[in-house]
Amino acid sequence: MKTDYIFKRNSSIGAADAESDSKFLVNCFVDNGDLEVLQDCQNPKRIVVGRTGAGKSALLSYLKEIEPHVIELMPESLALNYISNSDVIKFFESAGVNLDVFYQLLWKHVFTVELLKKHFKISQYGNDNFLNFLGGIFKKDKKKERGMMYLQQWGSEFWQETEYRIKEFTTKLEADLKSSLGSEFGGVKFGADAARKMSDEMKAEVVHKAQKVVNQVQIRELMEVIALLSDDVFNDHQKRYFITIDRLDENWVDERLRYKVIRALIETVRVFQKIKSVKIVISIREDLLLRVFEKTRDSGFQEEKYDAMFLRVRWKSAQLKKLVDSRVSYLVREQYTKRDVLFDDVFPSEIRKVKSFDYMAERTLYRPRDIIAFTNECLELCEGKASVPPSMVQDAEAKYSRGRLNSLADEWYSDFPNLSSYAQILNGRNYSFKFSDILQADLESLLVDSWADLGGNDGVYKSCQDWLDGKKSLNNILASILKILYKVSLIGIKPQGYDRVFWSYNVGDVVSDGQYKSSSMLYVHPMFWRVLGVIPPARGQYSH
Repeated sequence: MKTDYIFKRNSSIGAADAESDSKFLVNCFVDNGDLEVLQDCQNPKRIVVGRTGAGKSALLSYLKEIEPHVIELMPESLALNYISNSDVIKFFESAGVNLDVFYQLLWKHVFTVELLKKHFKISQYGNDNFLNFLGGIFKKDKKKERGMMYLQQWGSEFWQETEYRIKEFTTKLEADLKSSLGSEFGGVKFGADAARKMSDEMKAEVVHKAQKVVNQVQIRELMEVIALLSDDVFNDHQKRYFITIDRLDENWVDERLRYKVIRALIETVRVFQKIKSVKIVISIREDLLLRVFEKTRDSGFQEEKYDAMFLRVRWKSAQLKKLVDSRVSYLVREQYTKRDVLFDDVFPSEIRKVKSFDYMAERTLYRPRDIIAFTNECLELCEGKASVPPSMVQDAEAKYSRGRLNSLADEWYSDFPNLSSYAQILNGRNYSFKFSDILQADLESLLVDSWADLGGNDGVYKSCQDWLDGKKSLNNILASILKILYKVSLIGIKPQGYDRVFWSYNVGDVVSDGQYKSSSMLYVHPMFWRVLGVIPPARGQYSH
């Protein structure tokens, strides 16, 4: 059939990341059910959690497009490196002083300022009209007088840029902390090393004195300001306000401080739930969230109390199909013809006796980024053509598979810097195999090649040390590697013959340590078959 379009060089259905995908995002947004939940300020879900490429940033970006009162906060604008570079802060934290209350104060102050500025249309030069308005309220409610004093105390400085305010808060805390020590610590040199060199008795005295200072920061006054916002300012449920925070996984603050500040952010988001027409929405990668909880876990920590706030982004095959249809149609309409052209019009009906979209979707982790990347690789080879033949999809798959493995290594680098090395144990294997099929020689070869790079906290190095010390067998090393490959979704596991295959990207698929045993069946994810030279099934669709 003659067509009225031909794909040009560099034709694509959008970029992999939301920041570079604004045109397609606005015109081809597909709601998988999460947008409505996010828009509802009464719904507790406000922490958007998902793997890289799941569509978290796209969701926040589209919220900004459709809601009139959205405040977008960039983590780098907080200038928190000022805190991480403070020798005084390093000294007290290394001594054992808990600064969580202070970090929460920073977030609460920033959110309060941004909401008031947005609501009362206050410029950076300040505006006294809102103080007059609030003053009338406080005359009627003396219980909130402390909150008014807090706002008045800051005066014009209240409206300064975030960087200025954080420096002011930190400088004041530094002075108060130093003052709390008294004359007996007059000669102390501040810094993390100085704290570590102190005796246990001195550290205990420092913590005793300094913790009082930290616990007395103006949290009570700010809580009364938040009560004011809830009762008397943001009380119109028809006028919703949103604060969005994205890109928490980027290098916006020193690693040592980042986990504590993000934990404080999560706690602050919980507090602001009481303001019924305000919703603070943050986006966070699943692996980063796990690290935050792991690094900041204390004796009273209960992860389940946060569950109600998590909006876990998940996609079904039909939703991904709708997303690709929308983008293919937009690409063709904008550049070539006004008629609707969908995925099925461009791609073959089958690839290796499997419906084309099913074949491609099976080679994703059911994330928008994966299916967009695969489709783009196909279109890149389609210059001068109006459709994609089956052979071209399989040609594109080779480059796509290699790119996905590289992306997976980047995604998990903080946790598993040796992931690319561990993946080599899958090279040339059948798409499914038993735990016991990995021979001692295979494992020893892998360890010889990667021994110099081993280390860190991923569990493999510890298992190797136990093996060298005669405490554990080689199987323990193999189990440590397979747990990592499972966690990142390189492999799935079928613990028993009667079980289904478990995949980490599926909600609720948890595999216990005891299920990694010689009789367990392992499945390499189809996304990585080509790059790892995995032998696929003879024919038909691979089910996982």
